[in-house]
Amino acid sequence: MEENKKKAYLTINYQALLDIKNSGEFSKEKFNQVFRIAHVFHNLALFIIEDFVGFDEDAFWRNVSGLERDFGLTHYRTLFEKVNREELLSSLAIIQYPHSDS
Repeated sequence: MEENKKKAYLTINYQALLDIKNSGEFSKEKFNQVFRIAHVFHNLALFIIEDFVGFDEDAFWRNVSGLERDFGLTHYRTLFEKVNREELLSSLAIIQYPHSDS
């Protein structure tokens, strides 16, 4: 897996933990939402530690789609795409192309 993708996954895992920490008072609906966030992201932390060996991206994003559908939590995918794109662009920016004087 590319380094930019790894950083993007690490970033959304951190965001999920922040969302759980800052979830505030627990109503039944809020409890269900926090439980689902924890369920979707708990294995991601393990795969990050194990350098994504055996990680099934499709299954992970299907679970994130459930959070989007059931709770409107679209910020994980948006944040992932933003970090992934920025890291890719910053890595491309360091490539130096030779100048042609002709």
